[in-house]
Amino acid sequence: KAMKMFKRKGGCLVELGVQSLDKGVLRKIKREMPPDAVKKAVRIIKKAGLKLGVQVMLGLPGDTLEKSIATAEKLIKLKPETARIYPTLVIKGTELARQYKKGIYKPLTPEEAIEQSSTILDIFEKRGIKVIRIGLHPSKDLDSKSAMIAGPYHHAFGEMTRARSMRNKILDAVKDRYVANRSHIEIHAPRKKFNLISGHKGREKRFLEEYFKVPVLLRSNNILQAKSRRYNITVKDVRKDIALIDPRMPKAAKEKLKKMNYYLAEVPLHKKLPKPIKGHVDMMFFKTKDLNIYEPSLENIAKLLRQNGHKCVKGSSIKPNKYPKDILYNACSIGKHIIHYHGKIEKKIKEIKANHIPVAQGYTKCSIIPVDNKHIITSDPGVKKEWEKRGGKALLISPGYIKLPGYKTGLIGGATGVTGKAIFFVGTLSKHPDGSAMREFIKKAEKSVIELYKGPLYDTGTIFLFEAKPRTVLKVFLGM
Repeated sequence: KAMKMFKRKGGCLVELGVQSLDKGVLRKIKREMPPDAVKKAVRIIKKAGLKLGVQVMLGLPGDTLEKSIATAEKLIKLKPETARIYPTLVIKGTELARQYKKGIYKPLTPEEAIEQSSTILDIFEKRGIKVIRIGLHPSKDLDSKSAMIAGPYHHAFGEMTRARSMRNKILDAVKDRYVANRSHIEIHAPRKKFNLISGHKGREKRFLEEYFKVPVLLRSNNILQAKSRRYNITVKDVRKDIALIDPRMPKAAKEKLKKMNYYLAEVPLHKKLPKPIKGHVDMMFFKTKDLNIYEPSLENIAKLLRQNGHKCVKGSSIKPNKYPKDILYNACSIGKHIIHYHGKIEKKIKEIKANHIPVAQGYTKCSIIPVDNKHIITSDPGVKKEWEKRGGKALLISPGYIKLPGYKTGLIGGATGVTGKAIFFVGTLSKHPDGSAMREFIKKAEKSVIELYKGPLYDTGTIFLFEAKPRTVLKVFLGM
């Protein structure tokens, strides 16, 4: 009858101060009740046509986070519209104050209270329950040290809890704590929501920057979703493109790649390869559009590529250091074709379903610039002949004129790197007798030429270039 009268008088919502549904906790705070008491109260409230609100307290005597989670999950089944979350405070003149003074009760620390409150907040909000209050409203009594003895009381407690919740969402979404080519974390949000990300006095933003070891940049985004009347917060994990290189690449070429915003992943020098090519990536790594096969010594390189969404498969180890037994990986993927040595190659490369083109040249990848799926540049007549048999177009250039310390000459493919838009040269084309012809051939294939330093072409064992695609890792929608 009381609820129906309340409804007639204009009431719309009734809140139940549940505190906890754990029997042990209720016993300790002397609020034991029949098992179905809350359910019975909820039935009466809803039968009267009223909305339901619930209040929970964290850090009560005998309470744990696990018990509080269990309470929240039970309350969700009662389908409340709203919830309030209060960390327990110790007030003068209470039984709890006496227990605190005797050392029987220990309140949550501010950090514990924020973390636990953010966990319960997420549980409620994921199920569509609006949390309308976190922490007690500030008052003169609570501000007085004579009244409020102990406990996690703070004027900005709700703000700190919501900021912690956002921080935890970002941590869960970004996942990998350390990614070598990560540039920064970029968060797009309405300017008035920046505090939600930065936290009280910038605390949460500082934590994220220390945790990920990169800057966290806030970008203003006031886009309002018209239908839902909600703003969105977008988190982007921004990364640099990756260049796999021989660590002995000329310094000027490295600096040019860095200025182009590439992360340089230097491969380890392989003990079983001849000294001049110990760090040549094309001797240890095979790349197609969808798959990368790597020699076991490049496990850290593979990990980095996997973190960036590239499929990597471990191949067999290079054991001897004599040609042609050391050229297992030196094959060239071009569209649906793979050009490789007619002798033994890495078995996983051989198993790839593609149009395999066997040739006499062992250093196949080193000998070819795969300009695009139809055009190649090579100094090997046999490679040119086999490619043109398949309908491709090849530019044959003069052998030599390419530096490779320890050998008389290097090869053209080893002095380059290829992307969808450009051909990178370690050196200057003007230093090669067929430089102009190569430039024109590349231009006709509608690609640009990028020269990494002013000097003769230098065989560094191919630059393998990987694009780091924009990664939107989280979208959170917030009410106005």
